[in-house]
Amino acid sequence: MIRSPISPGRVALMLLGVLVLVHPVKSNAESAREQANNIDIARDAVVNINTTYFSYSYRNPWNRPVVRRASGTGFIISENRIITNAHVVSQANTLRVSRPNQRTDYEARVEFIAHDCDLAMLKVDDAGFYKDAVPLEIGDQPELNSSVEVIGFPIGGDRVSITRGIVSRLGMDLYSHSRIDYHLTIQVDAAINPGNSGGPALQNGKVIGVAFQTRSQGENLGYIIPPVVLKRFLKDTEDGHYDGYIELGVLDFSTQNPTLRRALNVGSVLTPPDTGVLVYRVVPGASADGYIKPGDILVEINDHTISESGDVELDGHLHPYSEVVDNLESGAPIHAKVVRDGVQLTLNFPARPTEIIDFKRMNYDSAPAYAVLGGLVFQPLDANLMETYYNEWAENHRIAVLHYYHYFLLNELYRDHRIGVVLTRRLADPVNVHQDRYVGLMVQSVNGAPVADFDEFLRQVGQALQSEKYMVIGFHNEQVPLIMRSADVRSSESGILEKYGIGTARFVPEEQAGE
Repeated sequence: MIRSPISPGRVALMLLGVLVLVHPVKSNAESAREQANNIDIARDAVVNINTTYFSYSYRNPWNRPVVRRASGTGFIISENRIITNAHVVSQANTLRVSRPNQRTDYEARVEFIAHDCDLAMLKVDDAGFYKDAVPLEIGDQPELNSSVEVIGFPIGGDRVSITRGIVSRLGMDLYSHSRIDYHLTIQVDAAINPGNSGGPALQNGKVIGVAFQTRSQGENLGYIIPPVVLKRFLKDTEDGHYDGYIELGVLDFSTQNPTLRRALNVGSVLTPPDTGVLVYRVVPGASADGYIKPGDILVEINDHTISESGDVELDGHLHPYSEVVDNLESGAPIHAKVVRDGVQLTLNFPARPTEIIDFKRMNYDSAPAYAVLGGLVFQPLDANLMETYYNEWAENHRIAVLHYYHYFLLNELYRDHRIGVVLTRRLADPVNVHQDRYVGLMVQSVNGAPVADFDEFLRQVGQALQSEKYMVIGFHNEQVPLIMRSADVRSSESGILEKYGIGTARFVPEEQAGE
């Protein structure tokens, strides 16, 4: 599930690797022994993960990546699979794993990684790693007020630690690794130690979650990924490929206001509080696209009645209606009831993903793309670039780029652009003097031709440099275009690259080229 726009301030702090054990409170000696036995079994299935990974600079995108170290926790499930968080192993260059009391570590590899739900699956080819390990089973969603034991490897340590708490809340929340995806989470009142993300949560000896993040404002609050999300990840990878989450693609407004309900004339069809939500936008390419329309009142989804505030009842609790379809696989049926022009309609359509706002999901799979033209650095706008430059753009009132990013769906900006292009820096050189005014602006055109994405920008710039006397770049919210002599751009390139230690003037990762 994706919500947009998203405030850059709403970002939870991730932990690097946690193991969470949850079980009902028991007081007798037999239960205590059973609890201790479950912990011992789980401890033996816990995996200490140490990685080196590449860290890229979006401010100096031509720089070689910096090699950094990280650690986390994982756990063994059936078929010799190791589950951990995606953020523990993202951009990993090397992966070494070990279990408690093992005197050596083993080389591991990433089998699947899901940035949209912060999960990853690892494999170890050496069978010795799994000797005598008892795989953990995956259980059901825990009850509120269940006691919790958080088990993991703290940063800098090689021994397992345990922290206790309770399950205090269930609800949809932001998965901070991607910066945009919302799924069900389990809130735990426990002091989760940094350096422990990726471990399991047990109840009656079964996994009921994977710890993955905390909030900077909340003391002793941690979050674990629930079984429904973990099971969906495992199901999705059964065919040897991870396809990712589907998107319903409905942006809505509550019908709690009685005047709005009267204006919509829903009284003859619906009865409060079950008056559904007013649809004001449908995301192109998403599940609802072509079926649900702006102006519809969405009143039911997969046999769950939607309230005036957008909630449905699940397991005796109220949850956002999007949770009903969030964990469906691509192609699964969705049944929706809407009120359109005073008539109630039943709509049937398949669940499907959309790529239209993938640029707002953090990229962990490739180096940043860029182009240096006459010492001016151009980059495609994405979540990584926004995270790098947000404060600077806000301070310098670069309204166009901020508006585009945050109101991409709300104002249907996708009709003219797929991914914006921003002039991010000026590398001082005689060819680009007095052009600082354009830094932080979003490209609108090259020599009069509209620019929809970075590939199109590169093609148009290439044509201008080869066949036009001047390269004229127009920007949003800027009346005067940037003008450079094509010959000057060409002749200055080698000197600028040498002066600033840049290996190549253009770079586009292979997986992004031609998209």
